[in-house]
Amino acid sequence: MNRRSIFRYTSDPVSEEKVTSILEAGRWAPSYANTQPWDFIAVRDSKLREDLCELVRETMAAHAGIEGAQVIIVTCVNPKKDEYHFIEDGAVATQNMALAAHSLGLSSYWVGIFDLADGMNSLEKRIKRLLNVPAELRVIALLPLGVPAYSTEKQRKKLEEICHYDEYSRQRNSATGEKGEISEAPRHGLRAQLPPVTPT
Repeated sequence: MNRRSIFRYTSDPVSEEKVTSILEAGRWAPSYANTQPWDFIAVRDSKLREDLCELVRETMAAHAGIEGAQVIIVTCVNPKKDEYHFIEDGAVATQNMALAAHSLGLSSYWVGIFDLADGMNSLEKRIKRLLNVPAELRVIALLPLGVPAYSTEKQRKKLEEICHYDEYSRQRNSATGEKGEISEAPRHGLRAQLPPVTPT
């Protein structure tokens, strides 16, 4: 509940012991049929980190923070081990590592790299070339790690806003006690309570 995405880090080093503990958390993530389709690259070399930062800076708007990371973990997966679930397997492993980092007093944030179209000059392909990642592997995410330079108190939606029971339309309105459907306007974050729908 206290983990947050942090985009600025201090210059304090991250110990090898902590990096190993974080990688272990990734290793113990669940995967479909225990295929464990992942490989992790812990990038500590300063030149490689600078090159990674430059690639992300050129391609993504949300690059702030990666420049100050002391370590960048790259999550790779092999689709041949599980062609249907390799993306979520990599995502679960990355989340495990983000939580482990937080438990050790470090911070991180998710840098999504996976390119659905698998374009030849995508950020994913360019990172693979930089880090000599085998052609058959896919890069799911980067996880910058560092000692946080600030804290934040961003909140989450209330459980009653997002939790349904038995089926989507059976959400209970906590204000009225009535059951109804939820309508969303995600661009504006608006939610409206609609009257119950009677089956026809």
